[in-house]
Amino acid sequence: MARPLPKDVEAKIAGTAKRSEIRSVGVWGFILGSIFGFALGGAAFGTTGGNLFFLAGAAVVASLWYLSARRSSASRKTNEKK
Repeated sequence: MARPLPKDVEAKIAGTAKRSEIRSVGVWGFILGSIFGFALGGAAFGTTGGNLFFLAGAAVVASLWYLSARRSSASRKTNEKK
């Protein structure tokens, strides 16, 4: 088992750790909500045709890729300024 962190280091990284944990929980909530919504939509539109269901899924994946690419480029710009 690892030794506890010194109080000054713990205080220094507390904000970063808390933001990271909140972001992680938010991402998991978004993923689970997307899966649930996608499954619910698939059940509702399963009889009308698979094309609409497929296009909705493709739109979700494309939007996630777009948002993650925008986030990573903004993060890179912020890290370059430091």
